[in-house]
Amino acid sequence: MILELHPQNPEKRILGQISKKLSEGGVYIFPTDTVYGLVADSQSHAGVEKLYKLKNISKNQPLSLLCADISTASNYMEQLSNEAFRLMKRITPGPYTFVVKANKHLPRVSFSNQKDKNIGIRIPDSKYLQTLLEIHPNPLTSTSVFFKDEFVTDVDMIENEYGNKVDGIIDGGILELELSTILDCTGDGISILREGKGMDLINSL
Repeated sequence: MILELHPQNPEKRILGQISKKLSEGGVYIFPTDTVYGLVADSQSHAGVEKLYKLKNISKNQPLSLLCADISTASNYMEQLSNEAFRLMKRITPGPYTFVVKANKHLPRVSFSNQKDKNIGIRIPDSKYLQTLLEIHPNPLTSTSVFFKDEFVTDVDMIENEYGNKVDGIIDGGILELELSTILDCTGDGISILREGKGMDLINSL
């Protein structure tokens, strides 16, 4: 089911209903500031299990944690280096995945199968997700939408593949195929693991 929300002022009433469904184990597909993503409540065992099955991936496959802001993200990671913190503060929200050392508060429902203690955190620049994260009590667990080994950026194609498998698909139109830039912040410095969207801002700093 495709859901239409106002792109600049998403209806909080509808997002409140989505939040409730996520808490009950639902899974939705949202447009992000990069590609479409499957999202579940990070504390919902049923939702995360469904997410893995929909994506047909191993539970050892890393997922991302979507947070509303740095303050929320800091609840789940070890202290960053000064350099990494300053960079995160300057470029978020935005199309970046920060690989950080997780602390003991990491949602084990979502990340108990990971072999290491690192996690990818995103603070997406998406009005839909930002508004949802303001309402929802927990961060969201997310993974990009793709099938047949290809990312899907057309909402109609997503509807054909996932329409009867998820609780709803937020229509963000046809997105450009741009992946997030991945930054490794687990050490004293910062290293770029993947160049993607937003590199022009990083290069300008």
